[in-house]
Amino acid sequence: MFLSSCDPNSVVYDLIGLGFGPANVAVAGALVERWDNHPSTTDCPIKKVLFLEKHDKFRWHPGMLLPDARMQISFLKDLATLRSPRSPITFLSYLSSQNRLVSFINRGSTIPTRKEYADYLSWAAQYVQDHGVEVGYGQEVVAVHDREDTTIDVHVRSVASGEVKVFRTKNIVISPGGSPRIPDVVTPIYPHPMIIHSSAYATSVEKLLDQLSDVSRTRPLSIAVIGSGQSAAEVTMDLRERLSAIPSAASAGHVDMIIRRGSLKPSDDSPFANEIFDPSATGAWFSLPSKHARDEQLSEYKSTNYGVVNPRTLENLYEIIYDQRLNEGIAARTRCDCSHTQARINIRPYSSIISLESPEATAAGSSCFKIVTQHNLTRAVSERHYDAIVCATGYQRSSWLSLLTTSNLGKRFGLDSSAPVCLTPDTGSRLAHHFDAFLRRTESDLASSADTPGSSESTGNSTPLTSPEPLTPPLVAPEPAQPLYISRNYRLMPILAPTPGSLEPKVYVQGVEEATHGLSDTLLSVLGVRAGEVVADLCA
Repeated sequence: MFLSSCDPNSVVYDLIGLGFGPANVAVAGALVERWDNHPSTTDCPIKKVLFLEKHDKFRWHPGMLLPDARMQISFLKDLATLRSPRSPITFLSYLSSQNRLVSFINRGSTIPTRKEYADYLSWAAQYVQDHGVEVGYGQEVVAVHDREDTTIDVHVRSVASGEVKVFRTKNIVISPGGSPRIPDVVTPIYPHPMIIHSSAYATSVEKLLDQLSDVSRTRPLSIAVIGSGQSAAEVTMDLRERLSAIPSAASAGHVDMIIRRGSLKPSDDSPFANEIFDPSATGAWFSLPSKHARDEQLSEYKSTNYGVVNPRTLENLYEIIYDQRLNEGIAARTRCDCSHTQARINIRPYSSIISLESPEATAAGSSCFKIVTQHNLTRAVSERHYDAIVCATGYQRSSWLSLLTTSNLGKRFGLDSSAPVCLTPDTGSRLAHHFDAFLRRTESDLASSADTPGSSESTGNSTPLTSPEPLTPPLVAPEPAQPLYISRNYRLMPILAPTPGSLEPKVYVQGVEEATHGLSDTLLSVLGVRAGEVVADLCA
C-alpha cells in the first residue's frame, strides 16, 4: 500500500509514525483496535495515520535470521497479548490464520524460531494495512519542521528515485530502531567489503565468502568475530559450518572470537530476574528518585541482556569446542588427524584490540587484516591476520536525536545541537529546572558585563592590560548533559507548558528510553503494553 497523497496541503494527518518496525506496528495495531471499539471521533480523534519506512517492504532483522535461531522470549510477549489477549494481532491469532496452532502446541515449546517470529511480524504489518493504516515503504525521513500552525512537516526522500516529499501531521511517533555500533578501532576503515556487522550477517556472508573464493583455494580462511554476546556466538557457529563446507585440501580454516572478558557469560533468564521485563517494572523504574538509582539498577540487571549468551547456545558452542579437543586427543594418540574437514573455533579471552590495519596498509602481497591485541591481565601483545571481520558489537540509538536537534522542533524541548542530551523522567521538576537555568544564565551575563573594564571594541579583550603576569587558564569542566524530559507515556515534554486549549503537537519516542523506562524498552517484552499507553495518551 502506497501513499494516498503527495500534496502536503491536501491532508493533515492526525499521526505520522517514523519507522514501521515492531514498535510502530504495535501502535498501528492498538489504533486499529481502538477504531473498532470506539468508532466515534470523540473517543478516538486519531483517524488519519501514516507510517513511513525506508525499506521497500516490512523487514525485521533479516541479517540475523540464521537457521534454527530461536527467540529469547515467550510467544505471549507479542505485539498485543499482554495488553489485549483478544486482539486480532496476537501470535496465537497468527498461528490460527496459518493453520499451525495445533502443530505449534504439539511442538512443546513456548519459544518460536526467529524465522517464524519474523513472519508473524510481517503478517501483523499487513493486517493493520488491510484495516485502514497507511504505510509508505521506500521512504526515508530526512527532516522534521515545526510549523507556526502547530503542525509538523515531515520531509521524506524516496529511496528509489530521490524525490523529496513533505507531509503534514498533528503528532509524530518516532520508533527508529538501532543502527550498527562499530568499534572505534574499526571505524577508520569502515565500511569495507570484508567487514560486516552482525545485523547484516545473513544477507551478506555468502557474498563475502564468494569474494574470498580464490583465497580459499590456496589456503585456509581465517575470520575474526568481535563481540561476546548472543549474536557473536550465533555468527561464530554459523561461520564454522560455512567454512567447513568449503572444499579444501588443507585445513578448513578457523573462526576467532575476540572477547574482552575471560569467558562467555550466560544470560540470566531465571524467573525472578525476568521480572525486570514485566510491564509493571517500567513504572517502578521510571519512578526511581535519581539517575544514579536508575543506573544502579541497569548495572544490576545488565546480565539479562548485554554481552551475554543464551545458556542453550553456550552449551552448543561448548560441545563444538569440546569435540575439537577430542579430535586433537585422538590425533595425538593415533597419529592420524582426520579433523581437517571441520573449521576450528578459537575463543581469544581478555583481548583488547589496540590496532587494526586493512589489507591495503599491510605488507605488499598480503590480503589480510592485521589485528593487534593486548591481553588485559598479562599485558602481552599479539598479532594475528584475518581475511574478514564480523562486528557483533550491538547497536546505537541516537539517530532520532540528530533529527530533532537539527530541526526547529527541537527548540520546543530545549534541545541545543552543541550539547549532550540526557533523557530524564518528567516528574514535575521540568519547568523549575529551565527557570533556574534561565536565572543562572542571566546572572552570569550580568556578572560578566560588570567585570569587564571596557568594551571589546576599545581594548580588544576582557583582561586588564595591566595584569602583572599571564593568567592561568581555568580548568574546563565537562559540559553537563542537557535534560530532555519524557513522560511516563513516552511523550517528549516541551520546556514551556502549552497554552490552555491549544492543540500542541505531541512527539513520542519508542525503543530509546532504556535510561528512563528500563531494560525492556529496547526489546520486545512490553511492545503491546507500551503501544496501548502511547495510543491512550494520543487520544486523551
